[in-house]
Amino acid sequence: MTADPERLAEDLVAGLLHDTSHRPAVCAALMRLAGQALARLTSDDQACRVHAELARRHAHRAARCWKA
Repeated sequence: MTADPERLAEDLVAGLLHDTSHRPAVCAALMRLAGQALARLTSDDQACRVHAELARRHAHRAARCWKA
C-alpha cells in the first residue's frame, strides 16, 4: 500500500523536528532544500508556483490576524 504523500511528509517533518531544539531554523532549511529538490524533480517553474501558493496562504492568514 502506498502512503499518502501529505501524510508521509507530515511524518517525516514531525520526526525531524522532534529530534532538534532549533525547530524554526530546521523548518526554514527544510523548506529551502525541499524547494530545490522539487525544482530538480520537476522544474523551477513548478517549484516557484508551489512556493508562491504557500506564500499567498501565509499572507492571507497574516492579514486576517491584523483585521479588527
